Amino acid sequence: MQHRSLGIRLSATIFCLAAAGCAGTSNGDVSTGGSPAGGASATGGSTSSGGSIGTGGASGGTKTEGGTTASAPSGGTSEPANTGGANTGGTTTLMTTAAGGSGGAASSSSALGGSRDAGVGGRSASGGSSGNRDAGSTGGTAAGGAGGKATGGSGTGGGATGGSATGGSGSVSPAGSGFNQCRFHFGSIVDKERNNAAMAAQLDFFTSGWLLGSGTDGVVSSVCTDAKKFTTQTPVLVAYITAGNIKRDHSLCDCNVSGCSGGDLCKYGAQYATADWAKITGAYKSYSQGFANCFGTTRPIIFEMEPDWYQYTGLGQTQPWTTQQAGQKMAELVAAMKTSLPNARFSLDASPWVGPNNGSDNGKQWYSNFDMSLYNFVNTSGGGTNANTAKIRSSNGMTWAGLHQVTGKPILADTGYGANGGSAGPDTVWDVVANINARIADGVVSISQYNPNSDWGTTISGIRDQLTALPTCP
Repeated sequence: MQHRSLGIRLSATIFCLAAAGCAGTSNGDVSTGGSPAGGASATGGSTSSGGSIGTGGASGGTKTEGGTTASAPSGGTSEPANTGGANTGGTTTLMTTAAGGSGGAASSSSALGGSRDAGVGGRSASGGSSGNRDAGSTGGTAAGGAGGKATGGSGTGGGATGGSATGGSGSVSPAGSGFNQCRFHFGSIVDKERNNAAMAAQLDFFTSGWLLGSGTDGVVSSVCTDAKKFTTQTPVLVAYITAGNIKRDHSLCDCNVSGCSGGDLCKYGAQYATADWAKITGAYKSYSQGFANCFGTTRPIIFEMEPDWYQYTGLGQTQPWTTQQAGQKMAELVAAMKTSLPNARFSLDASPWVGPNNGSDNGKQWYSNFDMSLYNFVNTSGGGTNANTAKIRSSNGMTWAGLHQVTGKPILADTGYGANGGSAGPDTVWDVVANINARIADGVVSISQYNPNSDWGTTISGIRDQLTALPTCP
């Protein structure tokens, strides 16, 4: 896979890159992805809540990781490490209804191999950086599910009706959006804002470490602690639970990484995921219960689901999934996470090199295998993205606008990681008003900067009023 070769440097005290080998633990404080603004503008009452609009599913078949060209960047992705924290429940305010699915948060624990897994407290996880996950694709013709439009919603002091939101930097987002305001959203790794009040005041969401384990690790209490402190922000958490569990339990590396006794995910991932499916869904349910216990069930929380899901359909797998199976299994994971978090929101990962030809169909075939009504967003994850071009990445065919059109979903963008897990540094191209406005027109509703400058809060404050209002609040 392409964007997995890159990693995140959290801070000098909490993040270590997974280098090579297979042993390692992950438990830190980084995540990926962002999240968009929500449903229709609300009217009436002192507190508005409205429906949100889900759009139709996409049509198509499979996607090919790594695409058909040799120009895709190699290497695996680094996972942010997750740090533990006191189990102090977050507030349970904000919106309660969601359209087209929901998301939740999970935590990470030890994981074997691959560069995604960052160490705990300075201990590095082994496995090295993963290589390009190029794998053949399998067919699939299942039609995508249609998005739904939720209306209504309760509010104090008066009812609210769903509809289109006007956006703007100061407009209040109605219930169901997942965010506190209807505007372009900025977010970062939570440790970047913990001691930076000026930055925290400008952010709409925070990310934690990737969720890798069984649901009993420290990230649950850590996220809840941060949610209690940053009451107006939405937690946006990357759930890499399937890969995290099978890598640890079967000594697997990320794709195209040597040194793990069990091989890699591109060969054995589907086989072990199928064999361990009950354990994997159980881990999702455990995360769901853990967050519900300390976080509550009404405050929005967003899950960016399983980066590199497409790898399990590759022809190099010993027991590859069909693309239809991939869509069905993802729906089962969503259902598992919703067992205790019925209002969670969900996002599907976007790989710009999908088949049939290096992203040229913008994921049409791949996303047709998923019930898109379950998902509120699509998101990038790792590897960097282009703020100033129509293409998400220069070496792939997928465009921002094409992805948005095919899926019908708002896009949560990220700035990616540096090579071998090092810091990519601040991506100031995503601070240019003209670039952001062009991407808003393409369907992008948020950007997550993993390693922003310390004065990023001032930057956001200076450009926010110049940004185009979102066409709708998702």
